[in-house]
Amino acid sequence: MSVHAVLLAAGSGKRFGAKKQFLDLSGKPVFIHSLSLFQQSTCIDDVLCVVPKADLVFAKNQISEYALSKVKTVLAGGATRQASVANALAYLELEKPAEDIVLVHDGARPLLNGDLLARLVAEARSCGAAVAARPVTDSLKRVSEAGVIQKTLPREGIWAMQTPQVFRRSVLAKAHRKAALEGFFATDEAMLVERLGVPISCIEGPPENIKITTAFDLRMAEIFLQQTPDAVLPS
Repeated sequence: MSVHAVLLAAGSGKRFGAKKQFLDLSGKPVFIHSLSLFQQSTCIDDVLCVVPKADLVFAKNQISEYALSKVKTVLAGGATRQASVANALAYLELEKPAEDIVLVHDGARPLLNGDLLARLVAEARSCGAAVAARPVTDSLKRVSEAGVIQKTLPREGIWAMQTPQVFRRSVLAKAHRKAALEGFFATDEAMLVERLGVPISCIEGPPENIKITTAFDLRMAEIFLQQTPDAVLPS
């Protein structure tokens, strides 16, 4: 049962003002940090990297420069996250067994650590579906378009999703086929798999496993790496 990591680095960067997955973080592009972890981890057998079509050559050159031999292919992403994952699944479906494991990770989430990676893969091997997430600690309010609080929402049992999200390939492929047939669009892979009624285990990820969406996030990631330079290495 091999484990195939899919790194999603196909964002256009419209909200950030730049393709954040390619920005410099402690001397190398953001997306290279996660690829380097996959390269070193004994949990990962091979890697697919999904990038914007216009950046295929750049990404391939970076992967070659950092000697990331586990990256077997670099694919062009689709218009949405869901389309990008579907492209990766179509590639895997041609040559990989249905019982293999597919791990999907955000290219703009560079502080993944080896311990979380190993726990997620082990859980997915056991039960077929596992995701990184964190319990919500802030108070939750429903707010009107005018910015007025309408209602307080209970936070008990509410978790914020992270990545990696890890599934048996057959489960994730079935979820994508169902969504395509029904014209359903999701914000993450777990949302698609939920619709199959498949139980998904949540494993608590560390607070530093942030997704870079603002310039502040990039600065925080830089500070964290300076303070704990070995934090993303496999355990």
